[in-house]
This record gives sequence, structure tokens and C-alpha cells, in this order.
Amino acid sequence: MTDVTTRRCVLHLVRHGESTWNLAGRIQGQSPEAGGLTAAGRAQARLTAELLAERPRPAAIIASDLPRARETAEIIAARLDLALEFDPEIREQNLGVLEGHRLDSPFADDPTAQDTVDRLWREPFLRPEAGESIADMYDRVHRAFQRHADARPGLDLVLVTHGGPVRMASTAEPPTRGVPVPRIGVDNASVTSITINATN
Repeated sequence: MTDVTTRRCVLHLVRHGESTWNLAGRIQGQSPEAGGLTAAGRAQARLTAELLAERPRPAAIIASDLPRARETAEIIAARLDLALEFDPEIREQNLGVLEGHRLDSPFADDPTAQDTVDRLWREPFLRPEAGESIADMYDRVHRAFQRHADARPGLDLVLVTHGGPVRMASTAEPPTRGVPVPRIGVDNASVTSITINATN
């Protein structure tokens, strides 16, 4: 019989460093116009790379293909001397028509775009126009996490991603209609580690 502990995959989820649109207070989502890292963001990524270098060597580094995550991952991969893989399934939530708006600017019937974003977390099945709901993101991200755990059971992996997917990892159960999903704080370049059992 296989020891269950040999099937456990540890995912070290890294949020990207500070980006240009973080600094500008603009909604990024999956916008192709959202920029890469600021100088502060690159410094954050270097510090996180040093932190990860002190831990057991991961088997792989996998990143969202959006520029801010890609750039963060490149810094970490260079420090750990590992090849870098990309997975669009661990991108940030697709926020559709909200993307590019300043968080403090009026949006539709809400006082600010931030209020609209907050409502998405209170109503997790609500989709912004041309975007995806929190429930959609939960399903997408958890499928990706399980796929990576199944591909490399028993190993440590680094996944460089975004605040939304990290929040989904910290949500124990799938969203339920009418029940808000907590929008926990996730710092730039922070590391959140979770354990997933491989299923194959």
C-alpha cells in the first residue's frame, strides 16, 4: 500500500511583486495592457527568491503567463536555477469591463469601481460583463492546483500567481449562492503554502 504522505504535494503560492497598475490603483484582472513590475516589485521578488532558496528545493516553478507574474517568476527561477513553466489557468480573475478602471473612479451604478469589485466577493456567482465570477475563478484555479499536484505527487512546487488565486487556495469550500467569500489580504510577493493530495 502506498503511504498517503508520499502523495501529498506542497504548493508554495507566490503573489507577484508590486506592478505598475498596483501602484496606479488600477484594476488589472487579465488585461493585456496591465504592466510588469515596478522597481519595488522587482526588489520584493528578489527577497522572496532568497526566502524560497532557504527552503527544500522545489521540483518546478510554474507561473501565470501575465507579465507581472512572469517577471516575478523569472527572478525566482534565476535564483533557484530552475526552468520556468507557464500555466494560463492560474491567472488572475477575468474582470471584463472593470479592467483598466481606477479603483477610486465611479463605475456603473456604484460610487467606485472598488465597490463593484467588493460586490463580486459578496455575490460570488455574479459575473462582470465579459468576465468571470468568483465561483468561476474558484473552479478554474482549483482544477489547476489539482492538476499540478497529480503531475508531481509528493513534491514541492512554486506557483507564481495573483491575489485572487491565492485567496481561492485559502477558501476551504466552493462558493455558495448568497454567501460572501472572504477577501483576505494577500501582500505582493508573499508566499502561501498549501498541501494537496494527488488523486491519480
